[in-house]
Amino acid sequence: MIKEFCAENFTDIPNAIQNGADRIELCDNLAVGGTTPSFGVIRATIEYANETDTPVMTIIRPRGGNFAYNVAEFNIMLNDIAQAKQLGARGIVLGCLDADNWLDEPKLELLMDAAAEMEITFHMAFDEIAADRQF
Repeated sequence: MIKEFCAENFTDIPNAIQNGADRIELCDNLAVGGTTPSFGVIRATIEYANETDTPVMTIIRPRGGNFAYNVAEFNIMLNDIAQAKQLGARGIVLGCLDADNWLDEPKLELLMDAAAEMEITFHMAFDEIAADRQF
């Protein structure tokens, strides 16, 4: 079992790791379901977590609300993935749906390609998938 700590900022990271967190999911703005944290927060968290080999998964989400992203938001996500990768995040947490609340497969494929060797977790957007759809 993986014990993952969902952190809204750096403040609780040391305590979480000291108390046995196996992985950190790094977010900002949890009140809206989480958004991509700042460069500085990602950097500080990864530097600290690397001391104990604790993986950091960074959420890639440009805003709260639904999970259907326009072109500008999608480009932000691509840039945020590049930044998280550059800073040494072990992986990313993301989700992307279309206007019908189904997997936006073209965008997801491009985001996964951008992440390349990073671990990828599909986040709470999964809960918004239309109930009458089947995989």
